[in-house]
Amino acid sequence: MRITNAMMRNNSLSNMQKHKTVYNKYLQQYNTQKKIQRPSDDPTIAMRALKYRTTLAEIDQYLLNINDATSWMNATEKSIKNMNGRLEEMITYCTQAATGTYETKQRKDIVAQLKQYSAYIYEQNANQDYAGRYLFTGYRTDVPLLFTEAQSDTTYTITENLDINHIRKYDYIYGQAEYDDAKTAADYANEASQFQTTHRIKLSYDDCDKDGADVTFSYTDKDGNAKTVTAVTKSIGDNTSYNEHLHPGEDEIYFVPETGEVLFGDNIYNDVRAGSDLSATYQKTNYQKNDVRPEHYFVCSSVNNVTGETALYKTAGSQTLNYQINFSQVLTVNTEACNAISLDVHRMIEEIQNVCNDIDVIEEHLTAVNKRIDDCDEGDTETMANLKELQKQIETQLALGKTVLTNALSAAITTCQETQDGLNVAMAEHGSRYARLEMSEVKLKQDRLDTEDAKSENEDADLGEAYINFSEADLLYQATLNATSKILGQSLLNFI
Repeated sequence: MRITNAMMRNNSLSNMQKHKTVYNKYLQQYNTQKKIQRPSDDPTIAMRALKYRTTLAEIDQYLLNINDATSWMNATEKSIKNMNGRLEEMITYCTQAATGTYETKQRKDIVAQLKQYSAYIYEQNANQDYAGRYLFTGYRTDVPLLFTEAQSDTTYTITENLDINHIRKYDYIYGQAEYDDAKTAADYANEASQFQTTHRIKLSYDDCDKDGADVTFSYTDKDGNAKTVTAVTKSIGDNTSYNEHLHPGEDEIYFVPETGEVLFGDNIYNDVRAGSDLSATYQKTNYQKNDVRPEHYFVCSSVNNVTGETALYKTAGSQTLNYQINFSQVLTVNTEACNAISLDVHRMIEEIQNVCNDIDVIEEHLTAVNKRIDDCDEGDTETMANLKELQKQIETQLALGKTVLTNALSAAITTCQETQDGLNVAMAEHGSRYARLEMSEVKLKQDRLDTEDAKSENEDADLGEAYINFSEADLLYQATLNATSKILGQSLLNFI
């Protein structure tokens, strides 16, 4: 086959172009420190690069989620610890108060101090928000746990599950000797105050509705039969004798709307106590500022009495805020108030305040009787004897009232301890989730390092190797130029 100068020239230029391409490839690798400049250079490397970059972007988002979750959980933990610490102080305070004898001012100081503890627990911590979102309100992070102002235009129908073990024996004063000119010493003696015992549980709210739907209690008896009992509404204002609203018949349940107390007669108490699943359904319209919103704790429905608008709330206790913290891993970051913070502490303080108010009233009666005795004519022996008997009965009533206060303070210790136990359980569960969050963060950071290493190994050129390859390509290119110059520098005409 005849080889022409044109053929040699074309082959030389083609080979020179190939060497220039290789030369340029390694020059680009050395300059950019990357193996490829465009996907077409090596589709496999390009595909892996996309995968690694996508993985890194996802890991960075998960780490950002973990950072947000950590901030939320740190704020929650701080609030729980604050409440726990204040409950510990309340236990110490109530222990000291239960062992002392106090005058009117001191009793008021006790109530005032306990109210401050309660405000710190519920208003400053249970109602705590983080970056404008409330920590303990489940899905409704834009709705505070407490009412921000008093309201009376919406009626809530509340179904509250009650712990049968919280039905406790309750000692109270029954009967009261009251002054009347027509009464004799024997009459006053017959009206003597007595210690009575009943079985009581308190709902989470006081000042419940007196009118409207009946207050019903549902439970399952020991044989598994579902039972419903309609309570007798016993308003304090309807009393015909002192504390009659705490004195149900054996087969009756009394409901006291002003205080939210539920009293069980002996027979029905025994039936309920042997069963399970006790719940109460009642209504409440009037709420004071800083009362807990029912939808955060109970299955309930509401009706706006002005607009007629209705709402149904039935998911309290199951409203979890989930953050995705890793590939196919979701973590619950929130703790709901109803699963951690009992309302019993607030109700316990109201109980102590009511007892103190009762004692104040008894002391006022005693002061009035003492004044009558001082003003009585000593020659009027019959009236003096009557007043002395009344004084004796009121002094007895006062002693019983102070005993009730001591019992209430002792019960407050138990309530605080039980509330603290609930917080500790929530804290333990919160801590286990927090530990998982930290472990996930450590693993993600390690995954990020590993992915970056794999990405670098896939994309980045080895400078040493790139330099050697570039040098070799340069030598080949220079050799090609020399050879081509010799071939193209001579022609057949020169030979002839």
